[in-house]
Amino acid sequence: MKKNILAIQMSSAIGDFKANCDKISALISKFYDNAVPSRLPDIIFLPEVWTLGWYTDCFREKAVENSGAAEFLSNIAKKHDVNIVGGSYIREDDGIYKNSCPVINRKGELCAIYDKIHLYSPDGEARAVESGDTPLIVNIEGLKIGLSICYDIRFPELFRSYIASDNKPDMLVNLSAWPKTRRVQYEAMAKSRAVENQSYFLALSQTGLIKDDIYNSGFSMLAAPLGETLAILGEEEGFIFETIDTDVSDNIRKTFPNLENRKVNNFGFSPKYIEIKSGAVLC
Repeated sequence: MKKNILAIQMSSAIGDFKANCDKISALISKFYDNAVPSRLPDIIFLPEVWTLGWYTDCFREKAVENSGAAEFLSNIAKKHDVNIVGGSYIREDDGIYKNSCPVINRKGELCAIYDKIHLYSPDGEARAVESGDTPLIVNIEGLKIGLSICYDIRFPELFRSYIASDNKPDMLVNLSAWPKTRRVQYEAMAKSRAVENQSYFLALSQTGLIKDDIYNSGFSMLAAPLGETLAILGEEEGFIFETIDTDVSDNIRKTFPNLENRKVNNFGFSPKYIEIKSGAVLC
């Protein structure tokens, strides 16, 4: 089974929700204006906190303003008949703030939300928001995807919990605002998670200036289940548009039964599984 994915690498304006929505609209329109009608994306992926940029001091202050992120993405999904894994935004619910990834189907319906589990304490995220506790696998029209956000990538037990589930993902994704100073680590971990789990791995980061002389990494990449780099960007805003073929990961897992041969299956997490099929949501 094959699905086309579009990952958008962009630079966010700090604390300016409208400007960031305008940029996402412009980037998506640019892609579709130049796309071949017979080859369009089935799923669009966005980076972490694209609504506000990575500046934890404004997370709570701007949470109400960026609460329209899901509705904004819903309109895009309906306009382009595409599923969206919406990076993340700061979500406030009854006084509790979380760094959350919305999953929206082609009809514009909010089908699932993944709350970031591992929070980056050195930069104030753990003071601004509370952590989630449930890994999430979404089956989008037959493509099973294990979700993670930024700092989550450093904890391989999260991804092992996905692979230990009865609904093994074909693809793992990490949606981030990753720092330029640790770019080499990000690429190494993305490829390691791909090889360990015999899965496609999308590592999608913001790019550009955060504040002062601090920059996001860019260099978003898609790794194949054996660790090859299928696509990689530079520091400029841009797109990864590739086809995910689940037969590839299935065949690798059959040929090299590494996952069957592992001895540890309990990684302390129990992923939730949500199936999104032809616009319907099955839990």
